[in-house]
Amino acid sequence: MFFSSWTPPTPIEQQLQAATARGDWDGQIGAVAAAELFVAVARVEADGLVPPAPLAPYRDPASGKRCLPVLTRGALPLWQPDWVFQRTTLDALALEWPNDKWHLAVNPGQPAAAVLPATPLDRAAWLEVYAETPPPAPGRLASLYTGPLHGPLAQGLACGAPLSVRDGVPWNELGTVYRDYDEDRAVLRDTWGVADPAGWWHLTERLLAGAGAGRDAEFALRAREGLAEHAGSADAPPATEEWRQAVIQVLVHRAAPEAEVRAMDAAVTRIAEAEERLRGEAVLRPGQRVASAAAHDLACAVTVARLGLAARLCGPADAERVVLSAGETARRTYGSWPAFAAGFLLGRALRPGGGAGDPRTAVHGLPDLRGHADAGSAPAGTADAGSTPAGTAGDHAALLAHRVLTTDPASPWLNIPWS
Repeated sequence: MFFSSWTPPTPIEQQLQAATARGDWDGQIGAVAAAELFVAVARVEADGLVPPAPLAPYRDPASGKRCLPVLTRGALPLWQPDWVFQRTTLDALALEWPNDKWHLAVNPGQPAAAVLPATPLDRAAWLEVYAETPPPAPGRLASLYTGPLHGPLAQGLACGAPLSVRDGVPWNELGTVYRDYDEDRAVLRDTWGVADPAGWWHLTERLLAGAGAGRDAEFALRAREGLAEHAGSADAPPATEEWRQAVIQVLVHRAAPEAEVRAMDAAVTRIAEAEERLRGEAVLRPGQRVASAAAHDLACAVTVARLGLAARLCGPADAERVVLSAGETARRTYGSWPAFAAGFLLGRALRPGGGAGDPRTAVHGLPDLRGHADAGSAPAGTADAGSTPAGTAGDHAALLAHRVLTTDPASPWLNIPWS
């Protein structure tokens, strides 16, 4: 049978294929209503270098109908430099449909294909089904069944999974889009201050270096590790006051300026308070400590790699290099997925800049398919909620992603060995 060896990339393609096979029009519309849909656009048009071409149908060879094509996320082609994709939804298509005689071709030429009539009555039905289709739940784990699931690349992508869960995109996708070309470019430009390949390279190198939590915090964490090793208490952290005094003594011995001593003292306090909150959320066990806060920057590096590839600021090999580097650094720094997860949440809690955040180290929250911000996410283009105090919506979103990744049987953190 034609479909016997085909693996649907996501549940949407699986539902669409099954509905088409049984001739279920309602099932087809239900699957399309729940899907992100993408329209191919020449990059020169998307960048405004040439006027946009008018919509033109093609004649579908299977049905003989004149159709406008759209693709679901799992049906997107391999990355190409000169063709990009813009996101749409079934209700937007229904409201903007250009010709009553044309049909809608979903995933043409693929196993999960459907050709749907688009008369005014059909489009009215689309709107009804779309209105009754619930939006994706916040904090959901999404995977591409055809994407990397094992090996170094999958492990690197899994380091970015907390942000993928928050943004509602598959954790193991490195390809044509993150959300869509226009939005991905806008996020890089407006949130990260990146608009060209050179800026993208600079940002990824900075994130891979783990500089986001601040030099003071990382110095304090390393000092605590050294103190614990010296005391032979590898399984328990030294008391906060002992740790504080040891750090201050090192700085005084180095004749550090008073301002640096005060900053380091503040860093110790912030780390101790943040870890206590993590113990209250059962992220850390009593007495457990975090070795480094770099996990947050490594997760950001993976996300920026995916955004840069989607925005055509880099090629697949460059994006893959960043993802692999993030995974390698994570393995050198942490001993397990739980340790990495705790480091991510601590790094997020230590973001500089208070409530405003640091746009150079921010991650974005993105609207869901209905155009509203995901529950618990910052609006698109704003700084990472990780710079806000505990108890905020962003704090809730980060903890929700953590719980999903540590409990969902399909989580990469439960299926990919750490080393």
